[in-house]
Amino acid sequence: MNGLLKSKLLTMALKNFILFVILSLVNLSAGAQKSKIDSTSVANTLKALLSICKHVDFEDPKTSGMGIFYKAAPYIIYRGNDKKRAWKDFANYKNEIEKKGVDEICIRINETVNRDSTYKIMKYFTQKESEGIWHILMISYVKNNNEKKAAFAFLKIRNRFGLGDID
Repeated sequence: MNGLLKSKLLTMALKNFILFVILSLVNLSAGAQKSKIDSTSVANTLKALLSICKHVDFEDPKTSGMGIFYKAAPYIIYRGNDKKRAWKDFANYKNEIEKKGVDEICIRINETVNRDSTYKIMKYFTQKESEGIWHILMISYVKNNNEKKAAFAFLKIRNRFGLGDID
């Protein structure tokens, strides 16, 4: 192989390598951007859910008709026995069993994180499980003068996040 051909092959290989590196960096950047958008969306969903659980509107006629936490149901993932819906749908507050689950979650939120208006989101991360990709917020809050931690885990369903678990 003559020197000119070797030089052209090396130049082509170098250009391909540089292109590969650039594309890899662009892909990493896009992944980081998606992660930032998801973490912001999850944090906003948590904030909205905490507000709904804490600030019940007793003037709302649906509150007395349906129940005090009916507005929280669209933020909470269905976890029941119906395998077609479990982890793939939001709670239906008109169903008594699902209503009880939503109420229990809001009560738990009100007895923990909602007692501390200065709670902090300490960490966001994702974890792949059989139900899908969990988007987890680690929360730090104070209860009875003791620092506590909780993990709020969200799944993305139909392009929006819903709370699936609290640990």
